[in-house]
Amino acid sequence: MARQHVFSKGMQQVLGLPDKRIPVIQTIQNNSLAATRCRRDVPFDAMTNLLPREDAYMIVIQIRGKNARELWLDGRPIKTEPLHAGGVVFHDLRQSPQFFFHDPLDSVNYFLRRNTLDIIAEDAGAPRISDLQFIPGVGVTDHVVAELTRLLLPVFDTPDRVSLLFADYVSLALGSHVAQAYGGMKSVVALRQGGLAAWQERRAKELISANLEGNLSTGDLARECSLSAGHFARAFRRSTGLSPHQWLVWCRVEKAHGLLRDGGLSLAEIARACGFADQSHFTRAYTRLRGISPGAWRRQREIPPKS
Repeated sequence: MARQHVFSKGMQQVLGLPDKRIPVIQTIQNNSLAATRCRRDVPFDAMTNLLPREDAYMIVIQIRGKNARELWLDGRPIKTEPLHAGGVVFHDLRQSPQFFFHDPLDSVNYFLRRNTLDIIAEDAGAPRISDLQFIPGVGVTDHVVAELTRLLLPVFDTPDRVSLLFADYVSLALGSHVAQAYGGMKSVVALRQGGLAAWQERRAKELISANLEGNLSTGDLARECSLSAGHFARAFRRSTGLSPHQWLVWCRVEKAHGLLRDGGLSLAEIARACGFADQSHFTRAYTRLRGISPGAWRRQREIPPKS
């Protein structure tokens, strides 16, 4: 678990108000990923506190409904438009944004350091990005951010169970997309890179299979293969057709299937043994990959579950 960043740690203070109708704040701070979901079912009717001045960006996606708000950057009012469900807006945290929300709030806020964009550009063999291009206060439709958020939403309730590979997957995908779509980054490396060497692929798969609880990061796997994290993630997908996180899930489901076949454990016990957060997480993953729930498959096999 990475140190708690002031962005995530301070969101309650930034959005909290004197009344008792404080927003619900759920934070995922795992390795390179920092994301916070903010929910409040009534308007704020007050100015938020200043966000800490950082050399970083905050990327906000509205989850439900509409949010009309006023925006101040460095104390100056900025023209805004209402942010509707699925809309994405960017904020430069060097400008100390403040908000006045006229509607209830339901959003996911991502924190992206500028030096993370530098690392992504360097790894891609591209020039560093000077600034992201966006209009402050005006939302855009971004299907990549929306899809990554869809994957992330279910895990806000159990942030301490987010695997490092999943956190890395979301963080790398978000950072690379933002660098290309809003920073103009054009990779000259990805076009000429192939997959992993046979020994690298074998080593990476061995490590993932031996750590189904998900306590290995992409950086850990990359170091074992003598590659940078970004290069490793691209090469692994090219070799296997899956991201490291997707391979981890596949390995978990394969082990779980073997345990189901043996019939000696309950579904909850199998979930724990295979690194899933809980039985529900296990059922969703198994059903998605095999097209049938583990309980239904077990019943077809006429294996009575452990009571």
